[in-house]
Amino acid sequence: MQLRPILRINYQPIVVENIQDIKRYFLSEGGQSLALRMIKLIRADIAALSEHPNKAPSYELMPSVRRLVVLNGLYLVFYRITQVIEVLYIRRSERMPATAEDFERN
Repeated sequence: MQLRPILRINYQPIVVENIQDIKRYFLSEGGQSLALRMIKLIRADIAALSEHPNKAPSYELMPSVRRLVVLNGLYLVFYRITQVIEVLYIRRSERMPATAEDFERN
């Protein structure tokens, strides 16, 4: 049995801002407990990528980027696989499709 390497996860600076925005949103909607639970769920889904980097399909508008659906479809996590998992951006799913400019802001 061959073991797969576990990849390190790097968050781009914009992703830290995205997570803070998500936390603020859930704080206003349901308080501290809800906000912490939602962030924990998002981070757990992202952490799982270290062992299963190909879990999500390629993003149709930018094939070098993958799109992970989290929180039952509420948010999309965009990432790239290199020697590490590079988390590029997190956004609400109902927004307009992500473009190259979204990923270049990092």
